[in-house]
Amino acid sequence: MDVISVSVRSKQKENNNKRPKSPLIFLTTMAVLIVSTLVVASAYFLKPTIESELADRLIQRFSLKGLVDTKIKISGRDVTLIGYVSDETEAQEAEAIAKQISGIREVENKLLIKTYSTD
Repeated sequence: MDVISVSVRSKQKENNNKRPKSPLIFLTTMAVLIVSTLVVASAYFLKPTIESELADRLIQRFSLKGLVDTKIKISGRDVTLIGYVSDETEAQEAEAIAKQISGIREVENKLLIKTYSTD
């Protein structure tokens, strides 16, 4: 029969060896973990969404064509055009511009023709 004897002092010595040698190592490790977590979180939350990218492209193209009274509603990759245009040709042109932009799946044209009253 084998007898195992372990002294309390040798167990305490083993446990002491497992502790960090300095609080500086612990603090450095924690700082690295916190900074890396913040970097990953900021990359996730600050990335532009498809809606904002599509809106930027539409606004740029519409302003070049003078379609300043056109409002854009974007849901995912679907676009709804709302507002006023001077005639049917302008409404069709706005719809055609929106359909040409890469990333847009569907365009709903709710543009209205401006009517001028002569009072």
